[in-house]
This record gives sequence, C-alpha cells and structure tokens, in this order.
Amino acid sequence: MDITIILSERGKELALVNLYKYKLIGERKKDNLLRWRCTNNKCSAIMFSGFDKRKVIETAGQHNHDKNSIEKIETQVLRENCKRKAEESIYTRPLKIIRTELLNSSPTSNLNNQNVRNVRKAMYDKRKQTYPKLPTSLDETIHQLSDLKNEECFKYKGQQFIYMPTDDNFVCLTTEQNLQFMTNNCTEYFGDGTFNYAPKYFIQLYTIHGYKNGYYLPLVYFFLPNKTRSTYIKMWQFLNNLCLKLCEKSLQINTFHVDFEIGAHQAITDVFGNIKIIGCRFHLGQSWWKKVRNSYII
Repeated sequence: MDITIILSERGKELALVNLYKYKLIGERKKDNLLRWRCTNNKCSAIMFSGFDKRKVIETAGQHNHDKNSIEKIETQVLRENCKRKAEESIYTRPLKIIRTELLNSSPTSNLNNQNVRNVRKAMYDKRKQTYPKLPTSLDETIHQLSDLKNEECFKYKGQQFIYMPTDDNFVCLTTEQNLQFMTNNCTEYFGDGTFNYAPKYFIQLYTIHGYKNGYYLPLVYFFLPNKTRSTYIKMWQFLNNLCLKLCEKSLQINTFHVDFEIGAHQAITDVFGNIKIIGCRFHLGQSWWKKVRNSYII
C-alpha cells in the first residue's frame, strides 16, 4: 500500500494509509524499518515502512475505529499547507492563499464554508506566533516601532514608510515618493485630526493632504500623543527636516486649510511664517449650530 505524508497541527509528519493516520514512533533495529502507530490513542494498529516513507512493508494489529472521512483529511491537508504559506508570506491575504491551494489540490470532497473559516482562523493564529508581543504603553509602542521600522514586513513596496524622531513620541507615516511630490508640486495643503481612528496609546491621527489640479491627495499621516501647540510645532519641524533629508528641499506651504483649533494655527505659522490659513466651512457650521442651540435669545 502507498503512503501519503501529511502534516499534523503541530507540524509533525503523519503517514496516511487507506484513510488511517499514523504517527512515527521510532525505528525497528533488526531491519531498520520505521515504526508507525495509529494516531488514535485507543488503537494499537502499527505499520512499518522504509526510510523513503513511500510503501507499507508490514502491518501489525487491527484498527478498532472507523476510517477518517475524505473531507476531514482534505481539510487537514489544506489547513496545514495554508498555515505554512501564511507564515512564509505574511503580506498575502488568507483567502487568496486558500483559493490558490484549492485550485492546485482539486479536492474531491465538498469543503463547506465552515471548513474554509476554520482554515482561515488557523492561518491567522499561525501568523500571530510570528508577530511581536503587543505593546502595553506609549513608550513601549514607540520603542517597538523604532526597532521594527526597517524590517521588510514594515515596508511598503520595499520602501520605508515609518519615520520617527529620536526624542519625541509621535509617529510619521509617509514615503519618499510622497515627499518628493510635496516638495516639487504642492504649495496648498489641508490638515485634519481625527480621534476615532487613532491607534491605542495615541490621542489623534493627523492627516495632511496636498491639493493639486483639483485633487486632494493624502500624503502624510501622524500618530500624535496629544493636540498641544508644542506637539504640532515639533510635527511640522520633523516633516520639514524629513523633506530636507530625503528630497534636499524644504516644504513650501502658501495656503493651509484647517479647522478652528488655535494650537494648529499658531504652530504652522511659527514654523512656516506668514502663510494663508483658511478655516474649514464644515467646522464653522458646527460651531455656529452649537452656538445657536446654546443661545436662549435665538
């Protein structure tokens, strides 16, 4: 009988023979044959094979349980193959890996949606083992990102996109290509901070858009620990220095659109001098409506 080698959930080799699974337990010294035992702990069936693990040479004992179903075997094979590829290529979406495996293996049984969900969950669990431990504080977050920012898995199309100051606790996300576009093509920008989408331990996500030929282009993202004037000043200084370092040009801002946050207004004028600041109509309307609702006269 032929032997098919599959992997267990722990990555160990299993021998599949006639829909029964065997685990390797050792070697028989007298004839140098590999000894395999049924994976069912209550079953004493044993078989022997050569070191090539291709053919059953001898068997001993009988199975006292039913065979594994084809669906169960094929699900296990699919799961272990997908787990291995998910670990090798952490950028590829799990469903894409699963589809590729299904096309290559052409399973004979009808795998249902629950089978696929279980496989996908196993892939995510496997990937979690390769990820660093989640940070428990802002300082730990900064330290961890500082160590990992040049790792291949933290790059965008091979480019670094995480930049951080050495003496502050904010994070800048952008690429050299974005900065080149800013320094060569834009003088009008939009800035806005949002609090709902800021990562844990940060207060806000601050987004900077460039305006060119009627298009608003998101170019730089900052994770900020607060919304103080001093932090905004450091943010703009860091961005300008980054442009000088990577593009050998300073950032030119003639017009800046922003909400009515005083600290943001003061910070950008402190760094870039006398620029034109235009308030946001949406936030102006919000302020008017808030004033109307709180007024006892109107």
